[in-house]
Amino acid sequence: MEKLENEIGTMRVRIENLHLGMVELREDVKALSGQVSMGRGALKFVGLTGTVIVALITFIAWLGQTFKPFGM
Repeated sequence: MEKLENEIGTMRVRIENLHLGMVELREDVKALSGQVSMGRGALKFVGLTGTVIVALITFIAWLGQTFKPFGM
């Protein structure tokens, strides 16, 4: 009977450690999800900014070609 009680105690400790490990893992996953979300936002911002810059440069080049003096 004493051996069974020891085994049950050992199993309780293992289950508690497993639970604590799962809680830590859950917190790590939450932190990683937040970082991924911020990274996606940064990529969208960089993509949008790049698109706007390319559009402005293209428009300025078009204006320069359209209103260029004829003699040059």
